[in-house]
Formats: sequence, C-alpha cells, structure tokens
Amino acid sequence: MPPRLSAFSNRREASEAAARLAADALHVAIAERGAAVLMVSGGSSPVTMFEHLCGLPVDWQHVTTGLVDERWVDSDHPQSNERLVRTHLLHHAAAEANFVPMKTAHASAADAVSDRNAAYAPLCGAMSFVLLGMGEDGHTASWFPGAHNLEDVVSAAQPNAVAAVEAPGAAVAQRMTLTGSAVARARQGVLLIFGETKRHIILSSDAADPVDCPVRFALDSLGNRLSIYWAP
Repeated sequence: MPPRLSAFSNRREASEAAARLAADALHVAIAERGAAVLMVSGGSSPVTMFEHLCGLPVDWQHVTTGLVDERWVDSDHPQSNERLVRTHLLHHAAAEANFVPMKTAHASAADAVSDRNAAYAPLCGAMSFVLLGMGEDGHTASWFPGAHNLEDVVSAAQPNAVAAVEAPGAAVAQRMTLTGSAVARARQGVLLIFGETKRHIILSSDAADPVDCPVRFALDSLGNRLSIYWAP
C-alpha cells in the first residue's frame, strides 16, 4: 500500500505529531530489541520536530542517531546537518543518544565512502525510524534530479549504505547520502513537508518519472511504512 498523506492545520502540529510517531517507534524498538536507530534529515523543516522530540520520554541511552545525508562541510559550518542535529535534537535527555556523523576528515565525500559505509551499514540494517524531507525539486535525502549517479545511488541492488553525490546547482554541491537500498530497510518513517508546492508534488508523484522526482524512490520502497505529514 502507498503512504497516506495526513494534513495538519499548522506546522507545529505536524512537527509534534511527527516527533510522537518517532518516539513511539523508538520505544517499540528498544522494548523488542534493546536498542533503536534513528536516521534524520537536515534543513529547516525538522527543527521544531527535533525540539519536541528531545523532550519526550525516550530511553535515549539506547538510541543511536545518524544522518540521512550531509553536506561536505565542517561540523561547525552553518549548513552542516550535524550541527543542526547537535543544536536542536541532541540536548536535554537526548544528549545521552549516541551520534554517528557522516562528515569525516577526508578531503572529499568520495574518499570517505568506505569508512562511512562501514559505520552506517550496520545501523541501516537495524533502522527503527527514518525522518525524510523533500525539496521543491522533488528530491529527498541527497537524491537530486540530474545527478549523474542518481540511478545507481537509489538502485534496490546498491550494496552500499552510503554514496557520494554532487547536487546540481546547490550552494554546497558535494554531499554524502544514504542510498535507496539503505532507506528501504527502515521499519518506519515519516516524510515531513510544508507548503502547497510540496503538497502538489506528492499528490502528483504517481504520474512522475522517479528520475525527475526522486522522492518517488522513497515512497515506492517504503510504502505504508512511511507516513506523510503535511501542513501549509
């Protein structure tokens, strides 16, 4: 079954509902397996969700958090997703969570693939919850329309958990991202989106070519394990 879009009256309501959904998934994973893995996206959309989630009663010492994607910038750079997560999620009780970065000291994302795949592959095999976002070009993670290696990155047969990519036209083009096969392993997830443009993209995505609207790869692979939360 395809994901279902749930509409909320405002962004705070959507963000807090997404936080509760994530917390519930983490509770279940910890109860069943003794540990949970949370993968999160960056950008501005998840900030309110993070600030609510970090205050929920989760046994954070049994949670490992990683990134869906990362710009290849230092961790103190304003566009660093690691910086965003450390600032807005990994404080209060959530400071007890283990965090696995994507950015390394390697000169390029391509140079770091082997190292980060070794770190991320075991986590992706046990991924309890994934938070995805979407750009107005239909990208999610760092799966961008026009990227030269997009089809390889999102292939169901891709053996690696992470890949180096170049984001066409982005201010920081060099990135690392979870692959399509890694995201598809998530037990549950949410796509948190805001604004009429993004709602239209989702509602019309069935007719879109996934190469032109890469969020389709996540929608198709996760199916009803993915909830779509939208607000104006």
